[in-house]
Amino acid sequence: MFSTDALIWQALLAMQRHPWEQGVASHAALDAGRDDVAVLLAHDAMVRQDAEGRLGATESAGLVNSGACGEAVALLVRAGVAGAAEALERQRWWILRDCPRADSGVLYHLDGVPEVWVDTIYMVVPFLVATGDFAPADMQYRMHRQHLWNPSTGLYGHRYNVELKTAVRDAPWASGNGWVVAGIARALRVGGEGVPAQMRERWRDETQELLTRCAEHERPDGRFHDVLTDDSTFVDGAAGLMLSYAAFTGVADGWLDPAWLPRAERWLTAALDRVDAIGLVREVCGSPHFDRQGTSAEAQAFALMARSAHQRSMA
Repeated sequence: MFSTDALIWQALLAMQRHPWEQGVASHAALDAGRDDVAVLLAHDAMVRQDAEGRLGATESAGLVNSGACGEAVALLVRAGVAGAAEALERQRWWILRDCPRADSGVLYHLDGVPEVWVDTIYMVVPFLVATGDFAPADMQYRMHRQHLWNPSTGLYGHRYNVELKTAVRDAPWASGNGWVVAGIARALRVGGEGVPAQMRERWRDETQELLTRCAEHERPDGRFHDVLTDDSTFVDGAAGLMLSYAAFTGVADGWLDPAWLPRAERWLTAALDRVDAIGLVREVCGSPHFDRQGTSAEAQAFALMARSAHQRSMA
């Protein structure tokens, strides 16, 4: 009989994956101490690296999602695997120099579209922290916050057109806000005390504040609507997994009050209660278009990541 975690793993590894999905799958492996799986995921990300340096490249128009694969490839670098250091450096220079961006330096999310997306914070900031590029990591975080964060709600919108200087989708997408809190929590964990003190303090404060604002929109069943402020939108269990991962990580790493644990446990349980007999996390923002309920590799990965972070928070 498979445990729930084993079933979730089995379903995740059976799924077709874009670069960010390969990346979060590798993060789940790293967090669970499954370096054997992380090595295999990193290997295939290298096999699929394109001429521009993007790891795990597919036909996707995504410009930055490949950054999520970098942390696992760094594991291969430390193990002395041939070609890994070069692959990681090519990915690094794609993000630092070659990826299309606005004149300000803020990265575009899609090829041929001058748009800033909230997802990019997760794809880029932890990766740049992992490579020791703290100033560029903070610059991308600050600029994405400038374009997407709404001070009146304390929440992030989804997409912003830099050339037109207007929001494309300013609705506070639950998974989008999840990408932010999870991304900065991960960056803080990856960087540890190496993150410059003032940056570390600001990231912690702003992530705690964002978690607080998101938590205000929790449903009675411990889940969230796809648009946090609109209860006519579908219910998305993946957002709760992302938020719980960030909260557990913050508690485990000492920058978030343990009083957050009951809420994070409630969000995790609400999602895990909807894992079916074959390991699929149901009733989440679904692939491939993320505009309705379904299943997704990122929901599978964050279920596992939240479980690992929960265990760390209780140690």
